[in-house]
Amino acid sequence: MVLTPATVRAAVLEQTERTKHCSKAEIERFIGDSELKIVSLDSQINALVELRDSQRACVLALKSIIAPVRTLPAELLAGIFELTIGDDTHVQDAYRVSHVCSHWRQVAHSTPQLWTRPLMVDLCEEKDVADGLKAWLARSFPLPLPISFAPVTTTMNPAIVEEVLTAAPRASSLLFPTASEYETPVSLVRRLAQAKLDSVEEICLGIVNETDHTPITFTVPRLRKFSIVNLGEPPIIIPWSQLTELTYRCGSSNVVLEVLSQCTNLISASITILGRSPLPEIRRDISVRFSHLRRLYLRFMADPTSFFDHLLTPVLQELRLELEGMHWIHTHLTAFQLRAPNITRLEFSFSRSLTSDDLVTAIRTSPSLTHLRLTCGGDCFDDAFIRTLHYKDGVAPLAPRLHDLVVWSDTVNFTEDVLAGMIASRWWTDTELASLVAPPAVPRWTHVELDMEYHFGPQFDDILKHIPSDVLRY
Repeated sequence: MVLTPATVRAAVLEQTERTKHCSKAEIERFIGDSELKIVSLDSQINALVELRDSQRACVLALKSIIAPVRTLPAELLAGIFELTIGDDTHVQDAYRVSHVCSHWRQVAHSTPQLWTRPLMVDLCEEKDVADGLKAWLARSFPLPLPISFAPVTTTMNPAIVEEVLTAAPRASSLLFPTASEYETPVSLVRRLAQAKLDSVEEICLGIVNETDHTPITFTVPRLRKFSIVNLGEPPIIIPWSQLTELTYRCGSSNVVLEVLSQCTNLISASITILGRSPLPEIRRDISVRFSHLRRLYLRFMADPTSFFDHLLTPVLQELRLELEGMHWIHTHLTAFQLRAPNITRLEFSFSRSLTSDDLVTAIRTSPSLTHLRLTCGGDCFDDAFIRTLHYKDGVAPLAPRLHDLVVWSDTVNFTEDVLAGMIASRWWTDTELASLVAPPAVPRWTHVELDMEYHFGPQFDDILKHIPSDVLRY
């Protein structure tokens, strides 16, 4: 019973009546007797509480024993664990499920796939984390494991390095950061090259800058993707002919072309020629033919004038060209495009010398073009260019297959009505298409995006009001 003002008043009345003829000594004796009873009752209550709690624990244990989750096969429980682990929080999630109970811990620790999500390793970690890394790597055994590395900013922890090298034969990828302020220690690159990398399918070495001329040779029978920023002297030797994807940044066009000449099975390539003054002249005897290349990204920070002359890409579908402050290479690019008749995607970025005429020529030379992306640092996206894309019945259209257009520009060099009219000329509602006797000679837009610091007026909105917002964005 909980004490309340009413129960206290009742007790006072009861004890007052009881002790009205008693002395102080007798009342004090009553108090002592009651306190002894309280102690005795507390002892009995505590014993009963302990007994009750014990029975509650028994009930919970028995319910746990017959709970459906306890009867699940370990394989099914492991599958549930795998579904609950998120890609971004997989480290915390894996530890969380393994700390619920001993049974779950046993299942989690014996399920390697829970420990094989991409692992970020800080080689410079000063804390004693090598044992934890070793345990994690052991739990992932024998499955392949993608490993990436935090920037190496101080002295590497030898114990962590050794654990990484021990696990390297199981690594499916080894990825170093590519940010310009961080370099990959060449000493570590050499040690990795000495490891047996039988499972590695992707390597990103980051920035390698070293004056030592001793070659670094990798034995990587399953390698398919390779990336490097090669600023130094040591030749990196890998089985280039195995590669299907290459990202290569270098200050020498000759070195790049020599590497490319060995990459006979590339499907995708991203090449950056870094700025060096003066840039060595490209050797005339270097010629590169790609029989499988579909995607090519070229970024030039140095004069690219004759680079295209050495490339033959008959099945190329996507070309992305970025010229940072370089002059447009009209003649060489046109000749290259004529040798690549299947280009469907073009992207041009940051060439302030690019004119609308140059742009028209590039588009006309790729008649299969379906996607065009322009990141304009100049005035090429002007009324003259826009009018060439305007579709009119009975007139042979420029880019007859174009249906996806993205334009980013830091300048506005066009008239709203001209742009709106061009976009509207390549759009028909479902009803309009159904009413046509013959389909238009161009497809209607699937995506148009105008990213520029400009507020379009109400007339622009009115002209294009029938184009859905998921197709036209500005």
